Amino acid sequence: MSKGFRFFPIFLLLIYLIGCASKSSIQREPLHAGKERRFQADFNKTLEAAHDAMVASGLQIESNTKIDDNTYMLIGKKGTSFWSWGELVRVAVIKEDDQTTIVRVVTKRRVSANITAKGDYSEAIFSNIELKLR
Repeated sequence: MSKGFRFFPIFLLLIYLIGCASKSSIQREPLHAGKERRFQADFNKTLEAAHDAMVASGLQIESNTKIDDNTYMLIGKKGTSFWSWGELVRVAVIKEDDQTTIVRVVTKRRVSANITAKGDYSEAIFSNIELKLR
């Protein structure tokens, strides 16, 4: 076996590890990042709807963090499967005023080369929030 072929598995491993998303990396994304939708609803009701919407979208909630009195950050994950290395989703719920709440969704693949990952949960989450707020 040539020396080049011995290093090929290591090369493949490095490709997969470059660009890996972690919980801390998605938390560090700016709060204004991601796809945004405004909801004409109370902040607390929207926050609860966002949590339920993530679960309804097939995500497991990893954390629910209060940033300040007007902002919460929810982190969810889609686990690994036979077809995918999994994904991380961050939902920022931001109170704009008493009856307007902004929701921003960022989705990251756990491994950037994961072509079978869904890639974007924002529309599913926004739709599920709308259903919960009716």
